[in-house]
Amino acid sequence: MYKLKILSGYRISIPREVRERFGLKVGDEIYMEVSEGKIILKVKSIPEDPVFSLIGLVGEEERKIKDVEKAVVEEVEDKISRS
Repeated sequence: MYKLKILSGYRISIPREVRERFGLKVGDEIYMEVSEGKIILKVKSIPEDPVFSLIGLVGEEERKIKDVEKAVVEEVEDKISRS
């Protein structure tokens, strides 16, 4: 969990670790959802990651997080069935 401070103009800064993890750059858009007393920030899609590229999860199109999670589960299930 990260502690953020609201600055003038009601701006917040996204911690470096989070920016780097999701590949966020100045000008990128993120989505905000308000639900049950929570503020949730969502990225449009995960960045291309060398690890995902090696296992064939990233092609020419960006993958949404659910697509990646599904592919990882399918890969694990496949490996389990072969062992």
